[in-house]
Amino acid sequence: MRKSVWIAFRANPVWLLSILAFCAGGWWLGYHWHDFPPVARAETAATDTRMDARIGVIDLPAVMQRIPEFRAELTELQSDVQRAQSQFQKRQSELLSLQKELQTLPPESQEFQQRQQTLQQQMSQLQTEMQLQQQQFFERERKAYLSAFGRIDEAVQKVARAKGLVIVLRQSRPPAATSNPQELLAYLAREVIWAEPDLDITDDVVRELLGPLQK
Repeated sequence: MRKSVWIAFRANPVWLLSILAFCAGGWWLGYHWHDFPPVARAETAATDTRMDARIGVIDLPAVMQRIPEFRAELTELQSDVQRAQSQFQKRQSELLSLQKELQTLPPESQEFQQRQQTLQQQMSQLQTEMQLQQQQFFERERKAYLSAFGRIDEAVQKVARAKGLVIVLRQSRPPAATSNPQELLAYLAREVIWAEPDLDITDDVVRELLGPLQK
């Protein structure tokens, strides 16, 4: 004959202790339920915490364009590049003229072979000089940007600490209507889509960079 459920509970004290523990836990949870904020309040608190962390944005290209030393370096570099291009184009034109003269000679003649060898050497030398000059220009441009970025980074840190900012993001201004597609795509891929104007520290960084020179 089967035992009743109550007799089974009484015969097994482990079950009884489990039920008592469950009841006690439910009573404690019900008594302290008001101490647990709802999910909505928890999410709001997290949002408030994130809002308390100040964030700044900066337009780096605008800052760099307002550094006189950087603009002067790029202007000088651009002039040197144009001057070098003009010289190389002149030498290329001379080599093309020599190539046309070479075509008037019989290919089997000794003069043709000598001129052809000389022309090939001059063309190879010109190509080497152009590559070396291009590398020098790239290195000058790289150093100019690194120097400007280093100064801007120091200024950003000073301004951010003074304002109590915890993070500064890069912000881009809309490109001009005549901009090329690459500039438009870069603007569409910007980090910050929109920000309050008072978060922009671009002018503050420029003032920190220029100091008394800022007008």
